[in-house]
Amino acid sequence: MSVVVEPYNPAWPSYFSKIKSTIQSYLSGIPILSIEHIGSTSVPHLAAKPIIDIDIIVTRENIQPAVDALVQKGKFTYLGELGIADRHALQDPDQVPKRNVYVCVEGAFQVRNHLGVRDTLKQNAELRDEYGALKLQLAEQGTNIVDYIEAKSGVVMKILKAAGLLSGEELEEIEMANKKGERFGATKTERLLLREFVLADVEGYFELESSDEVVRYQTFGPRTREEARDDVSMIVMNSSAVPRSHVELAVEHEGRFIGRVGAVVKRESGRGEKVDAPHADLWFSFIPEYQGKGFATEAVRAFVSLLGGPLELEIECDPRNTGSWKLAKRLGFERISLTEKVYQCKGEWVDSLVYRKWV
Repeated sequence: MSVVVEPYNPAWPSYFSKIKSTIQSYLSGIPILSIEHIGSTSVPHLAAKPIIDIDIIVTRENIQPAVDALVQKGKFTYLGELGIADRHALQDPDQVPKRNVYVCVEGAFQVRNHLGVRDTLKQNAELRDEYGALKLQLAEQGTNIVDYIEAKSGVVMKILKAAGLLSGEELEEIEMANKKGERFGATKTERLLLREFVLADVEGYFELESSDEVVRYQTFGPRTREEARDDVSMIVMNSSAVPRSHVELAVEHEGRFIGRVGAVVKRESGRGEKVDAPHADLWFSFIPEYQGKGFATEAVRAFVSLLGGPLELEIECDPRNTGSWKLAKRLGFERISLTEKVYQCKGEWVDSLVYRKWV
């Protein structure tokens, strides 16, 4: 999924004003210091991703009341800090126009970051044009969001230094946050694209996991749209963890979300002791019309390569799920065990078939 950057749209400030008014109605009775339009859409004449970024600034003691009000009254989804202290992300169910909403602690360096970039670019046309040209160039090259954030970090740091609102230590922290960390850029195979999940994947995920056929051998039933939203939100939150224990990527074919591949990586024994090599439990699921065409094998092979090693990989499945164990065999996994009646799934006892491989 490539980043989309558009020339400045004069309607963006009015979009913000309408969203702000709605947010204020949800936060009635809660002391709010300000609601700020931040990000590139807040800067006249600056090219930007067409997403309205909003900071709701409150004192520390009002963070939780503000979050609770948005969740309860506005049906927002709370996403946590996503690796950035004192900036609490929420997803507004209304995404027309698209928006990012944050509840932020007054004076936090991330707030000073956002306001410093905005105000500096409003006053410095040279920096504004340099930043806009880079964003358009990266979008034209088809850059994915993870690489996009890292690629523009140099100019962002120049803007922040010009703003003069952050300490050297805070600048270093922002520079580190803009690096990939343990997130992956887009990975192309012969037919597929593997990439990090974004919140816009909710509908694709829902189409996938609401299928009876897809969840047939899972302990859970078909996902509702709300459950799909919660699942994708959790995947996005997990992607910012370091070290990363839950790794899950979306799979696209010709621009369409067709499946997912993932792993839980365990770096400690059951007694909390570090192990010589981590253990990874793998899973995958694909929309039925894309099953039986080698897409899962192609995706899992690429995913395993991304995980690196040394690593003990495991695929555990219901032996009736022939697609899973046949894929394991195709990728060189060794059958380890078949245990009868290990757990209950949809009212019946299910056997457990385990395949493993070292990489």
